[in-house]
Order: sequence, then structure tokens, then C-alpha cells
Amino acid sequence: MTKKQRRRGVAVLVLLLLAGWTLFRLMPFYLPSEAVPFNGVFWYNPYEGLTRGEGKWLRTNFHAHSNAWGKMTNGSKNTVSDIMAKYDSLGYDIIGISDYQHITATPCAVFIPVYEHGFNIMKTHQGCLGARKVYGCDVIIPQTRSQKQHIINILKERSELVVLNHPGWMGGYSVRNMQQLTGYDLIEVLNDFWKSEDLWDVALSSGKPVMMIAGDDAHNVFKPTDIARDLTMIYVRSGQLKPQHIYDALKNGTAYGLEVTRRAARSMVPEKRRGLDSLPVLQSCIVRGDSLCVLLTGEALEYTFIGQDGIILSTVSENTAEPDKDLPIIYKLQPQDTYVRVRILLRDSSLLYLNPVMRTAHPGMKPPMPEARKRQLFTIFAQ
Repeated sequence: MTKKQRRRGVAVLVLLLLAGWTLFRLMPFYLPSEAVPFNGVFWYNPYEGLTRGEGKWLRTNFHAHSNAWGKMTNGSKNTVSDIMAKYDSLGYDIIGISDYQHITATPCAVFIPVYEHGFNIMKTHQGCLGARKVYGCDVIIPQTRSQKQHIINILKERSELVVLNHPGWMGGYSVRNMQQLTGYDLIEVLNDFWKSEDLWDVALSSGKPVMMIAGDDAHNVFKPTDIARDLTMIYVRSGQLKPQHIYDALKNGTAYGLEVTRRAARSMVPEKRRGLDSLPVLQSCIVRGDSLCVLLTGEALEYTFIGQDGIILSTVSENTAEPDKDLPIIYKLQPQDTYVRVRILLRDSSLLYLNPVMRTAHPGMKPPMPEARKRQLFTIFAQ
């Protein structure tokens, strides 16, 4: 290597370092959100409204991909009409098409504008529900916590709800991320590619009041196992079928996730429809004194109550449950419980995931999500 080549190499290195330092200076840095478990003498119950008047459970999916972007993305087999026809035949009430970086209009009674943000190598993706505008930027290489927090903040400014899509897939979000990130609304716990139940418990145990959502992430609606595998059931009162009612129900937690058994997932559409129609739905979930009382419209095999750090608090099987199906399954809430959620094994081996009841300092109020706090430039190495 000649002296001229060495000098050129040094000059390029210096320029890269200067450019990197400039970006480093301009990029927002955020303090990690402190992990503080829920506390308070009251319980926030997302299903309290089920006991008041009549309402309806809506069958929904907000994660499916069409042949957008000139069929360049993985979803090239699906036209919008294909997706709508398949889900309509399965009895879905709301169908959201979450194309990458694009809001796709859907001809349905309740249009929820949605898209999937992210084109990085680690599948750190977000779902934007009630999206007003697409954010076209991303960090392609593995992202730092501050970069993830910054993107969440920007997406929240442009959407009603921000979802961490399939957070456990390819390490898109780590355990530490779930302890320290804040400002989002939902976690996609159930996804056809990845289940992230453990990361949901990490977030809840860290005092992040995030609710769950489930989605097929369908890339080929002609493949039986791509549709009606993971769905979200949303409760709305009579006459409340506007987009804002859907956003409120999801954010408040008046919804639950359903993971259909693999055998049923392989079935053709008519059989799938019959299976979905026959599944019980949540009838009531009540906090009464020191008891959490759960009642379905039909029978189940097993109820699992899960709490702080994902620990199984109690399991009630068919053999030990009260045989009268009109009586609820009861868990005695303990002083050390910070949150309690319920996973229910149905008779066909499908699983139903309820949102948690959480301790709160104010009656009837969902615990607040901690604010994202920027770190001052010259204190970035302080913690």
C-alpha cells in the first residue's frame, strides 16, 4: 500500500468517524423506563363493562398482507378482494390489511387504517392501528433500545394504537427491551409465526399496562393454516361500532386472544367457520372482594391463572371445577399479586387468553404507562 493510499484510507476513516459522531450527537437517547410492578389497593378490570347491558363480541384480524408494492413483498398471492372474501366467509366482523409501509383501504363496514412498520434485518416490526400517516424511516441494522423507543414515539404520534408485532421473533425485542421500553399500547402475543406470551409477562411484571392482540400475519390466504389461526375478539356495546370504539376497547383491554388448535387450522373454510361459531366466548370476568370470577358461555378443560414474573398461581381443571356450568371459576386474589391474567384451554384444545386485571392506585382507572424520558447528551454514560 502506497503512502497516498494510506492517507486516503485514514481520511475516509476520519470522515466516517466524524459522520458517526454527528449522527450520535443528533440521535435522541432515552433513559430506560424503570421496572416498577403495579401497586395500589384497587384492581383495574378491563372486563367490568361486560356486566352492563347487552353487547357483542367481534371476530377480528388486523394482520394480513396483500400484493402491495408490485408483488415485491411476501403476500404476492393475495389481492385485497381475496383477503376480504376469505375472512368474510369465516364470519369476521373487522378485517385489517397490514401491508408493509402502506395503508391499504378495505371495503368493510368498519374501516380501520392499519399498516406494518419496519424493514430491518431483525424483524423489529410494529403494527400501526388507526394510522393517519405512514412513517417511512427505519434503522435497518440491529437497533438499540433508544432507537426502538424513538420509533415507537414517532409511530404513536401518527397512529391511534402502536403494537409491538411478534416481539419474540428473531430477537426483535429482548427481555431487557420489554422491561425498559414504554409508550406503546399492545403486544401481539399470538402470531402464526411466533408466540410471545413470555415477553408479555415481562412487560406486565415491569409495570407496563399493555394489552394483548392476536393476528394471523397471513401472507397466503389460500393456505389453510395461514387464516383463522390467531384472532382477536373485541367486545363492543350495542350501537358502538365506530373506529374509536374499537380503539378504546383494544387499549382498555376489553378484548381477548384466541389461538385455534392446529388440527382446526388445517381445515377448509366451511369447517373452520363451524368450529369458530361453536367456541364459547367470555360471558363475565368480575373482581368481587378478593376473588376473580371468570365465566364462559360454554365449557372448558382448564383455567390457568398467571401472575407476576409469569408464575402460574393456580390451575383449575375440569375435574376440580364446579360441575355447574353457570357458576364461575374463582381465583382468590392474594396481597402479593400485582396482576393476574387467565389462559383457558377449551375442549377442542384451542386456547383463550384474557387480558390481565392489574393493581391500581385509583378505582376504575387503568395504571398509567410510564413516560419516555430523553437522556441529556452529556449524561449518556451515567447509567
